[in-house]
Amino acid sequence: MKKILLALILVSCLVLLVGCGNKKADNKVIIYTAAEEDRIEYLKAEVASKFPNYEVIFQSLGTGNLVAKLQAEGNKTECDIFYDLEVSNAEILNNTNPTLFYDLSSYDFSIYEKEVVPAHKRFAVNGKTDGTIVVNKKVLAQSGAKIPETYEDLLKSEYKGLVTMPGPMSSGTGYSFVNGIVSSKGEAEAFEYFNALNENIKEYTTSGSAPVKAVDRGEVGVGVCLLWQGVQYANKNPDLQVVFLNNEASYNLYTMGMISRKEIKPAVKEVFDYLFNELNEKQCTKYNPDKIYVNQGKAEIPNYPTDFAEIAMKGQFDPEYKQNLLDKWKF
Repeated sequence: MKKILLALILVSCLVLLVGCGNKKADNKVIIYTAAEEDRIEYLKAEVASKFPNYEVIFQSLGTGNLVAKLQAEGNKTECDIFYDLEVSNAEILNNTNPTLFYDLSSYDFSIYEKEVVPAHKRFAVNGKTDGTIVVNKKVLAQSGAKIPETYEDLLKSEYKGLVTMPGPMSSGTGYSFVNGIVSSKGEAEAFEYFNALNENIKEYTTSGSAPVKAVDRGEVGVGVCLLWQGVQYANKNPDLQVVFLNNEASYNLYTMGMISRKEIKPAVKEVFDYLFNELNEKQCTKYNPDKIYVNQGKAEIPNYPTDFAEIAMKGQFDPEYKQNLLDKWKF
């Protein structure tokens, strides 16, 4: 009798251990993201506060690495939620593997501006990033160059070796700048422009944030950057100034969503619901406040400008359009 009782106790303990292990696994949420470090830290803190019993892991990946990892892993990926995936890359993944992303049609997309809602609703836009240039006034003055006002100004010889931009092959910021000029000028004229601009380029960076950092350090006088990053750096460094060439700005879109079949895990669904319905709009006003929501709040970034026009960007949801432009890029 004692042996039977002991066996029952051991079995009960094993069941409890297995149950605890499953519970821990069920509470784990993995998010692949290409967001910047400070945004990740903010999201981490907010999610941890909202769900203290969940283990939410943000796996930081560059834009190219994020899409490559999801392509390679497919439906067997450990990723539960993707966040800040560039829109054309999201479309490529959705087109090549239509079962990879969970269908979000049951979610309320009326909260968004109509132009950022994808027809298939396999993902949602989590951010719009306007692009601009930032200049170092001290560097320009020392070089005898004026603050540029138009795209054509940057072609002048006085800017030779003073301009840095992210390469569009590796950076969404760089691609946005290229597509903005294509959308404004037309493809043929735009590539003639870049052929001429190349004479003044000091470096094409792989990182979208590298040019604004180089401008901040005084290594170059002009850097192509995201608007919100340029404003943040200019707020800290009085030598810097954000400039809208031709008083206009390009932009790019970024996306979030769930991997199919991961939504059946309550923890994953709850974390994503929080992102979709509440947290993402909060991070937009705090970090990338270019408008995607119908009732989006005012930017929390001091001195954030509003007196500029957004370019009517072409091919935002068309990966073939993007690939066509990249195929023609030769620098």
